Amino acid sequence: MSEMAEKIFLVKGTMHLAAFVPNQEMLPVFLGLLLAAAIAWLFLSKRLYAELRRNYPKVYKTLGSPKLFMKKRFTTNLKVIRFLFKEADEAFVDPVITRLCQGLRALFYIYIICLAGCLILLFDTMV
Repeated sequence: MSEMAEKIFLVKGTMHLAAFVPNQEMLPVFLGLLLAAAIAWLFLSKRLYAELRRNYPKVYKTLGSPKLFMKKRFTTNLKVIRFLFKEADEAFVDPVITRLCQGLRALFYIYIICLAGCLILLFDTMV
């Protein structure tokens, strides 16, 4: 059995104890979310690459001319991730680029959280 993760919080001046018990029934949920986030990432990144290639060719070249299914170098992937998290999209007047970057950042966070959840559940069964 896994140990219960507990957290104490205050509601209207009264102390409450919240418990979270990870169980294996949550694993398919996390895996489904991982799959959905990965598929959405592919569609949004394809649109971002097309918009940058069409409207901002200098930025596209600076990022290493990323393509969706072509063999990308690790440095190209790193440049794209840095671009998303530098919030460089705020410098663009183009609202399409801004929304795509915000969506990709949100998907990245969702993916990391779901991946962490899967790892916690998998390692919990090993112990």
